[in-house]
Amino acid sequence: MNNVYLGIHYGHNATVAVVQEGELVFCQSEERFNRIKNSTGFPRETLKYVYDNICPPEKVERAILFQKSTRGYLYLKQHYFEPFQYGGYLSPEDICKERFFSSHLHWNISQFSSRLKERNAELRHEALSYFLDELGVSSEKIDFCDHHQAHAYSTFANIHGFGECLVFTLDGVGDDICATVSKMTGGSKLEVVSQVNHYHSLGYYYSAITALMGMKSGEHEFKVMGLAPYASRKYYLPILERMRELLKINECGEFESAIPPSALRDKLGSIIKYQRFDNIAGAIQELTEELIVDWINFWMRKTAIHNVALAGGVFMNVKACQKVMEIPEVERVFVMPSAADESTAIGAAFWGMIQDGRSGDLKPIQDLYLGLDFSDEEIEKALEKSRVSERYEISKPGNINHAVARLLASNEVVARCSGRMEFGARALGNRSILANPKSSENIELINAAIKNRDFWMPFTPSILDVDMSRYIQNPKNVFAPYMCLTFDSTEEAQRDLKAAIHPRDKTVRPQCVLQEWNPDYYEVISEFKNITGIGGVLNTSFNLHGEPNVCTPEDAIHTVDHSGLKYLALGHYLLEEK
Repeated sequence: MNNVYLGIHYGHNATVAVVQEGELVFCQSEERFNRIKNSTGFPRETLKYVYDNICPPEKVERAILFQKSTRGYLYLKQHYFEPFQYGGYLSPEDICKERFFSSHLHWNISQFSSRLKERNAELRHEALSYFLDELGVSSEKIDFCDHHQAHAYSTFANIHGFGECLVFTLDGVGDDICATVSKMTGGSKLEVVSQVNHYHSLGYYYSAITALMGMKSGEHEFKVMGLAPYASRKYYLPILERMRELLKINECGEFESAIPPSALRDKLGSIIKYQRFDNIAGAIQELTEELIVDWINFWMRKTAIHNVALAGGVFMNVKACQKVMEIPEVERVFVMPSAADESTAIGAAFWGMIQDGRSGDLKPIQDLYLGLDFSDEEIEKALEKSRVSERYEISKPGNINHAVARLLASNEVVARCSGRMEFGARALGNRSILANPKSSENIELINAAIKNRDFWMPFTPSILDVDMSRYIQNPKNVFAPYMCLTFDSTEEAQRDLKAAIHPRDKTVRPQCVLQEWNPDYYEVISEFKNITGIGGVLNTSFNLHGEPNVCTPEDAIHTVDHSGLKYLALGHYLLEEK
């Protein structure tokens, strides 16, 4: 293997990406190995897999870690505790000001800052020693990429052909920044034209509301987004108006908060007190959408550039991404798949190549089937070890894809674990639970017996490329293979895919399935279409509630054993509950 670049994200949902000769050839998150959802820490098991199966450490040309701040290393090593404030945190400087000064201790900020600089120098040396041990490569091969640069450069390979492009990154915080705007004009690098301190983070606001609603910040924001369409605007408008007083886009085109992160809990709590849960969700979702649209419009006007790319955790909000796509002045849009911190591993590897003057070698990200695969022999060993023959009828159909399609057409629900595992938060058919999208009964079955999802959350469809125009309204012909933005649905979709669209606002978050990217999954849906006339299937992630998506055959068998699933397509094998 030549020209191998490793990108390593060691924070929330730790991930390793491998880029060889400019092509992304592997990307997987640590949670898939250690079975801890959104696993935080150094991705040791994933890196070991890379070294054992893809390239040994001596073949690595460069290893890039995604964060420059020593605070990230401290968090990794658990040397100290960052006091989270419902999605935000206090920096050491904040602690000095708010804790020491408010307690009237005899400290001053210059003394504290001097010691902080000394400590940071010590930590940088300690961090390098730590990563040298973990990575097993020489120090000259290790570099550190700024958090938001990693987000921005994750999009680079796919916007290279745009000519000019604005890249927007937006999340809670990374290296003390919550938002950046970068400009690509020459095609060889990105120029940062704006960045916003984390004190003004829109991500903090959304996370604070998520926590105040009794959900898990940093993980359940998507549930707030899914709930928002059930709200009535006339009832949530008073909440929205009070939120607008707190956060805006200022005259410089930057997010500006009227209050610090440490005040969010109390202030937002007072605003939403005694309000209905759906109205709270509706208010924060509309605030998010309008601020993002205002932000992007400002920079398009300022730069006269109308192609945009989106990355960072806030852009996991697929409804906000739809609003960006629908801005009349936006000509082309690329949303980074799985845009949260797991994709910084990809951006870090791309950034490393670009620093070495190899931007021209980068190849666009295509399919996301970038993880583990398993041979029939490995599957057979898993079947024997798990003693599944005691619980399931095991067969090996002549054509497993047609067998799955026939079951779906008969209104059965089938779990599928086949081929290379997909990277990221979205199941794209190879580690998925599939169902007939026309049957509303399947919603209750999957929720009650398998997923235990919140009742308001919608499902999504995988749609054949030739049938996308039947089911989604897409006047700008935006390519949508990654389930990372929503579209308004057609009347035909509301009939054929009614179990796989949002039941309230009728939007759809599709995966456009291409035959050349996944011929087996394409064949499943094509055969289902031959039988039913419907060019898509309901697709949801293959996991138990609170667990990561399945990775191995053993994971798949475990999940079927502990759910109400009757059928599992495991490679070329079909398991049916006895």
